[in-house]
Amino acid sequence: MKSIHLFLTIVHPGAIVYSNIRFVRRALIVSLAFVLSACGGGGATSGGSSSGSITSNGVVSVSVPAPMTVSTGDPLSFVGHASSSAGGISNMYWQVNTLTLGANPVTAVGNSNCATTQADTSGNGVNCTLTLSPPTLLTADNTYQITFFATDAKGNTNSSSTTLKVLQSASSTGNPVVTAGANAIVTSGDTVPLTCSAVAGSTAPSGVTFAYQWVINDGAGLTFNLINSTTATGSFVAPVVTQATTVKLQCRVTDSNQKTGTAIQTVTINPIVLPTAVPISTSGGNVLPGATQQLDGTASKLYDANGKVTTGSIYYLWKYTSANPTTSSPITVINPNNAVASIVFPTVVTTPTTYTFTLYASSSAIDPTNLSALKQYPVVFYVSALPPIVLTITNPIQQVNSGSIVTLAANTSGTSTSGGTLPPIYYSWIQIGGPSNVGLINLSSASTGFIAPSFPSGTIPQNFTFTVCASYQTPVVCPGPGSYTSNALVSVSP
Repeated sequence: MKSIHLFLTIVHPGAIVYSNIRFVRRALIVSLAFVLSACGGGGATSGGSSSGSITSNGVVSVSVPAPMTVSTGDPLSFVGHASSSAGGISNMYWQVNTLTLGANPVTAVGNSNCATTQADTSGNGVNCTLTLSPPTLLTADNTYQITFFATDAKGNTNSSSTTLKVLQSASSTGNPVVTAGANAIVTSGDTVPLTCSAVAGSTAPSGVTFAYQWVINDGAGLTFNLINSTTATGSFVAPVVTQATTVKLQCRVTDSNQKTGTAIQTVTINPIVLPTAVPISTSGGNVLPGATQQLDGTASKLYDANGKVTTGSIYYLWKYTSANPTTSSPITVINPNNAVASIVFPTVVTTPTTYTFTLYASSSAIDPTNLSALKQYPVVFYVSALPPIVLTITNPIQQVNSGSIVTLAANTSGTSTSGGTLPPIYYSWIQIGGPSNVGLINLSSASTGFIAPSFPSGTIPQNFTFTVCASYQTPVVCPGPGSYTSNALVSVSP
């Protein structure tokens, strides 16, 4: 009863002022709900609603729709409701914030300033409808916070928020169209090429790029070793089967908008029908420049006409096939006719390079001029590039007097060694400017020097400029691939 007595004391003077009996009755109801809520009653108002979020600060009450998740790009609408116990609502507006880092903004936003409003059916408040559409391009699921603000005639304010989650499937950007290579019929031990191409979806923006991945879609229980599985053109050696077996390889293409398309290349593998040797190797992988690596073909097998492993001699031939970039020098295979051969990669590799070697195996002596009938196995090595040389000059600007001994010192200590031990770095010094040639010494060393020339007294200082070039290769070609330069200035006073 104490709370009701307080309520009557507060409201009664208002009843004398207002002549509109209906408004007084409404004020009594709203005030009574507020007082009961303060005493522990009226839980429905303070606790919100299952259909949305309702907030009240005792004067202004604001509600918004429940959080929403959509998977299409159809236009959306959000109805905000506001009411006040102290007078009419004078101002409302919506605000949309992006909660997902890097998300594209929503589009076609309408009525965010609540220029258009509607009175609610009970006459106790006012509605404002916000319209918007999901972004046309989504690279991930995006979440947005949508907040409704309201202010009454007395300056009381309140707000309430909801969320909109737009799934990537709502993007109107089409998936890439993928085409795989033609179906093939091969024999166990054959090298099977895998080819794939992709074009952007019909609604994709310009400049789209693609990433490729080959995966086993249906391996029929066989074991595969895919070569170059992250490129448009891969390959594998057909495993040994005892009966015709069909396998399916899937090319999966993801564009730079994270939209994916797939295609299937089907390969039928027939069993061996003649005695033959099938080359197999576990070599390959990532290596550093200058590394010595084995080419190991000891896993190769000899089969009879029934596809059964048999005993006997296997003849081998290892060949260097290609490098990408093709500007790389050929690599000599050491002991190319052994099951285990070896190679030494160049010590200077300025761009990441792929080296391919091919293993041929046969049950009879191999004729190097006629390899087309032999089964082969590609082995791929990926050689990382050497780190860029960080080249500086210890004292790049010097002021000296005539007759002084001048030292110029190059420094490469800032060059990264995270990939392992660096090969030697070579230097070359040249003079590029000055009134005369100073006669540098030790031009191929990290440090060089000269004696500052003399000039008549009273002449202005004379400037001499020099360049040092550093490279992993000798002789140093400057400028050239993998070479780096730094300049020095020496001012000589008479």
